[in-house]
Amino acid sequence: MQSSGGSASAVVEQQFNGVLMSFLDALRSLAEQVAMCVRLIIEGVSTLVDKSH
Repeated sequence: MQSSGGSASAVVEQQFNGVLMSFLDALRSLAEQVAMCVRLIIEGVSTLVDKSH
């Protein structure tokens, strides 16, 4: 009985790790997108500032 309980908890742990890795991957992707948007905004603002001088 204990062996089946152990394997069940191992499966749950693997599923949890999979969900956690997916979440971290999505978070990394979101951070990259935010960084790209911020970079574009900064470039746009600096272009406007350069044109006004």
